[in-house]
Amino acid sequence: MVKIMNVSKETDKLEVRKRINKLISSARKNAKPKVCELCGKEKTSFCNSHSVPQMSLRPIADNGVVLHASAALGFDKDIINIENGIKKSGTFRYICNDCDGSFFQDYENPSNILKVPTDKMLGEIAVKNFLLQMSKRSDEIELWNIIQQDMNAFENFDDGINIKEMDFSEFRSEVKFHKNIVDNKEVGCYQILVWKVLPYVVPIAMQSAIAVDKDMEGNEINNIYNMDANVRMQYLHLAILPVEESSVIIAFYHKRDRLYRKLRHQINSISENEMLKYINYLVFKYTENYYISKKIENEINTNENLQKLAQEIDDKPNLGMLGVNNLWGIDYKPVNKNEIPNFLSPEWSVLAET
Repeated sequence: MVKIMNVSKETDKLEVRKRINKLISSARKNAKPKVCELCGKEKTSFCNSHSVPQMSLRPIADNGVVLHASAALGFDKDIINIENGIKKSGTFRYICNDCDGSFFQDYENPSNILKVPTDKMLGEIAVKNFLLQMSKRSDEIELWNIIQQDMNAFENFDDGINIKEMDFSEFRSEVKFHKNIVDNKEVGCYQILVWKVLPYVVPIAMQSAIAVDKDMEGNEINNIYNMDANVRMQYLHLAILPVEESSVIIAFYHKRDRLYRKLRHQINSISENEMLKYINYLVFKYTENYYISKKIENEINTNENLQKLAQEIDDKPNLGMLGVNNLWGIDYKPVNKNEIPNFLSPEWSVLAET
């Protein structure tokens, strides 16, 4: 496996794990919101919301357990969790129990998700995606604060925090924008690039909002290096939702995000197999909110191109971290969609647990 975290044999991994868990726990405690982001009511406790519906984790689980993205990212399993049970996978605490149980009912329904999605369903997916992003950024801000206070580790601390706070503000605006569509039952808001029901269970479950930087022909979509607060990133929403004996593939954007129009035409002009290859590629290139069946664990552990792609940031290796062997990513060739296994193809289908 292409390791992202090399720990010497002399290192006490249990101690490292304890320290990391303590940092993360403290950051999450500090980042805990005071009001539910959806209803605006003050709350003392928040729901353990699933970023990917449990209905889509169950079909790919092996004895109730799924692999996390950290498995493909090459983290040491003795330090970072690479798998967990369904109830503890992909959870975040940012909304109240009442909102979690009512707001997402349309799309978190096995019968509904097998039908052409309504704007309400797409809006619910978008809201969930940006709530997750808000939660992650909030945790990261608090984590940076703790590390800086304890170790003074960041030379560019203020700049880093400003960027994360700018992201947080943008994600909150996106939540409000898409929630308004759901609440007012607006129609004609979204453009669907892909909606496909596959007659088999794929070994991946995921959903995420991603800011794609280039289309299939290399044309710029988002300038991800533009830090101007007045420039809003345009997001593509992606979901792979296994359900019972089928799998639903959804890719869509709001019609105001016109930078994706060329990509839509490109996807419409290729075969279904090439489309599935491309969606599969986007999952590992742009997202971390994906969950994998342990039935393909061997491929995850042995396929170097897949691991390299999962670890790329801005087409640079090793999560963009500089080192002697990859200074500025010189001579590194980014992995393309044809160099990794297409887990959305029938050959990788898995049988749901009974």
